[in-house]
Amino acid sequence: MQAYQGYTQNGRIISPGRPLMPDGRKVIIVVLDEQSTENAALTHSEKLKNALDAFVKDLNACEPLPDEFEEIVGQLVKFTRQLQL
Repeated sequence: MQAYQGYTQNGRIISPGRPLMPDGRKVIIVVLDEQSTENAALTHSEKLKNALDAFVKDLNACEPLPDEFEEIVGQLVKFTRQLQL
């Protein structure tokens, strides 16, 4: 048996570290009466900033792409009109 801690956000259960759970396992979810202090005090903009910081940190930790990456992608994807993002 394994136990994981987490908190709820927008009706979803958030478990730091995102543990991998094998398919077909029985689970029991117990909702405690106490508030989580982990993310409860953060504003929406602070949560977004934290997520962006984590994304940039992970992106910087990636190995650099080989020089021929742009050439290969350029052969596979061609935009014929300007994109509006």
